[in-house]
Amino acid sequence: MLLDALPAVIHGRSDIRRGQPVVVPLRDATFDAAADDRYLDDRAVILAHSHPFSHSPAYSSLDDDSEPMAFVGLTAEGSGPHASLLFGADDSITGRVWPAEVGEIRAEGAPATAPIDEVVIVAEDRLQRIQTTDSRLPDPNGRSRMHDRQALVHSGDGNAALRDAHVAVVGAGGLGSLIVQSLAHLGVGELTVVDPDVVEETNRSRIVGARPTDAGAAEATPDASGVIPAAWAEASPDIGRPKVEVMQRLVANIDPSIRFHGIARGVESEAGMSGVLKADVIVSATDTASSRVALSHAAKQYHRPLFDVGTNINVVDDTAKYIATRLSIVTPESPCLDCQDEINWERVTAEQKAPEELEYGMDLVEGEAPAVITVNQQAAARVNFALHRYLTGLLADRGEFKTGVSELITGFHDEGGGELDPACKFCNGEFAGIGDRGPASAKPRPRKAPDGTGLVPELGLEATPEGQRRRRRQSNAKEMAVGGMVEQLRRWIAQRLP
Repeated sequence: MLLDALPAVIHGRSDIRRGQPVVVPLRDATFDAAADDRYLDDRAVILAHSHPFSHSPAYSSLDDDSEPMAFVGLTAEGSGPHASLLFGADDSITGRVWPAEVGEIRAEGAPATAPIDEVVIVAEDRLQRIQTTDSRLPDPNGRSRMHDRQALVHSGDGNAALRDAHVAVVGAGGLGSLIVQSLAHLGVGELTVVDPDVVEETNRSRIVGARPTDAGAAEATPDASGVIPAAWAEASPDIGRPKVEVMQRLVANIDPSIRFHGIARGVESEAGMSGVLKADVIVSATDTASSRVALSHAAKQYHRPLFDVGTNINVVDDTAKYIATRLSIVTPESPCLDCQDEINWERVTAEQKAPEELEYGMDLVEGEAPAVITVNQQAAARVNFALHRYLTGLLADRGEFKTGVSELITGFHDEGGGELDPACKFCNGEFAGIGDRGPASAKPRPRKAPDGTGLVPELGLEATPEGQRRRRRQSNAKEMAVGGMVEQLRRWIAQRLP
């Protein structure tokens, strides 16, 4: 995750001219990080140089002799590991990571390094992956006639980019299943799906790929006002099939060569978040506000692009007043979901209450209803085409993606967006792009057995203009959350303790 670039200062060389390549030993090149102590604090430093005439760059004996001296100093000054990149002609590149221990660098030198297999460029309009010249990864340019027709739209390179991509989809319900299906048809090479629940008869009409037998026995399933954790399915064969297993079967039926990872846990769990962060791109189709906060924070902390999508149906007196879809995108340079004013902090607080304080499931506000498959298809089409563009570079010259709220009855569209908040630690502050050096993103949400007293909507989003006005009334709740969800909850509790 490259945060900034510093020029090297060459000492004692008067023969260097712009545009004229020369050999400069690394020991003669230094950089000045005194102006910003971030670079020698907890950030990884990457030293980069070039072999401009090589089409397959490889480290020379001069590099092997010079680099250990530089990385001993860097590692002694700031926490490692640090790395180096070597650029060649025609965008060729290789790299290596040095150990985090000074003693190991001094004792072993270059043989102690680990090769960099791939460089991932996360831009505003696309994701680009470049394998190094000595990468250990399989060749991503495998061809398949299955995708020949779509290559006419985005070229053969687009097919290769899709096959080389890893996408995590959080939520395998009525919306998430449509997204998984589309990504499988496109030929995305690796999919991770995270969902903690099982199929029930009441949501089978919206889950693509669900069969009648997946819902389990009616007597073992609570009524429509309960949601069953997938963990229960491990103990009882009568309970419905975990949604991630249904997605695995769906993907295998489309393209058995896709590498699939199903995680039947919440994204706020350690297993769920760990699986999500292994992907290149994250898609949020989740039904809880707290999980969307966790994903937004993780996206900024780990420089993962996040596509957050949802639906809202507002029914009053048996009449649909609003039917809306929403798409928000978070990139390293754009605002997080909180800065975009897309987080309902009152709902987050309610979801974090202990089980004895809040029954499992959240009561619907008056006028809301779960989405139906036709509305889900509208939302899925928006995010699927955005993902197609982002992963392949399709229409990259046409500008930004069409994000915001689209109301299907009136045709109203609000671009949304928001601005970076200088106080937001995940956008402009101490947590942006620092990866594992930042706070843990996993924080399990308390759950208890459903007893028929609540209802979890398909997507708990505030997509309509009325919902936007309601979010503005929640500004006090948002103020409490400036330091992140954990800090917000601690302050909320502290204010109410006697």
